[in-house]
Amino acid sequence: MTSVPNPQQLLSGSKLTTLWLFVFLCLFTQTNAHEYSNEVTQVSSKKVYQIAILLPFHCDLTNSVIDKKRKNVMLSYYQGMKIALKQIDSFNVAYNILVLDTDNDTSKLRLILARPALKNMDLIIGPTSDDQVHMAAEFCKEHQIPLFLPFTNYTTTVAFNPFVFNLNSTHYLQANTMVNYYKKHHGNRKFMIIRDGGSYDKNFGNAIVAVCKQQNIPIREIKYSTTIPWSSFINSPSFIVHTSLDKIKINYSVTGLQAFQEKVVLVGSDRLMDFTDVDHKQWENLHIVFVTTHKSQVVHPISNKMRQSYRENYRDDPSSYSYMGYDHLLFAAEILNAFGSYFPLFITNKQITYSDTDFTFKKTNSCYHNQYTGIYRLIEGEFIAENIN
Repeated sequence: MTSVPNPQQLLSGSKLTTLWLFVFLCLFTQTNAHEYSNEVTQVSSKKVYQIAILLPFHCDLTNSVIDKKRKNVMLSYYQGMKIALKQIDSFNVAYNILVLDTDNDTSKLRLILARPALKNMDLIIGPTSDDQVHMAAEFCKEHQIPLFLPFTNYTTTVAFNPFVFNLNSTHYLQANTMVNYYKKHHGNRKFMIIRDGGSYDKNFGNAIVAVCKQQNIPIREIKYSTTIPWSSFINSPSFIVHTSLDKIKINYSVTGLQAFQEKVVLVGSDRLMDFTDVDHKQWENLHIVFVTTHKSQVVHPISNKMRQSYRENYRDDPSSYSYMGYDHLLFAAEILNAFGSYFPLFITNKQITYSDTDFTFKKTNSCYHNQYTGIYRLIEGEFIAENIN
């Protein structure tokens, strides 16, 4: 259980708003809340919420190199959660937060879910791998517990699961946002994609090609090399998506494209926003923009506040995973505090802003999915949000 003073809550409202929510729920939930509970009649007056965090922390320290890298990500994510606790601890309700190590092991997760305490959770965050996600999704559907998935998206063709919430946008949604941005602002340019065959290329790159095909947009695919003959490709204004996450490959391409800077708009992953050893002025010459689900690099008061608190606690800057942990736990606690178990009725199709991401959940064939994707342009060394619509 937690307890510390609380700054202003992002979702808290006046007493009048609370009364309105109570009246609205009493009238509305009789016909609309059956997806979430069979016995919804009024706003919950619960004073203690139970939240379980099920992630592969690998506490036994006997794992592979990949497992150790995953452990570092989980540690960074959890450190962000610990910063969120300072705000959560002073809400007008209490939270019991149970943190358990799945060790990225399906059999271990099965044992965890078999614990009687798990059936009484008000919300679960995690796990990560596909098999574990589907196992947890079935468990949460059976026991009517909201499941927040921070890393791995849940998809199924069997049936809609109203208790699962994908917190991150899919590569397909990101690709669709980027293509719509292209049509709105750069539709007169040739569309090209530089592909390096890496994991990001196989996910985001394939999604771009699929979206362009669906929308009948001509696209030219170019295999990455250090000796791409740019002059044979760029004979008119061009919109170039580079799917590599390798900074050396990006540097080669940026250098090669400098001679065509008046003709080029270059699109890259948000991972490139972290490359501090690249000459950003060269990027600006190419009118570079980034497709991202993270906005902590952009000047924003909530991000600044989290960053300051993180530095005070860890004497370091937060990673994108730290921001995610902070946002995810704070968001979970605030919507439970504001709306109790009825929160899906109030967050669907609404944009809610946090330090690193926004949450805009829509109902899909599988579950509720966060649709947020941003486009940011590098201008005079700062990342500025582009108008997507």
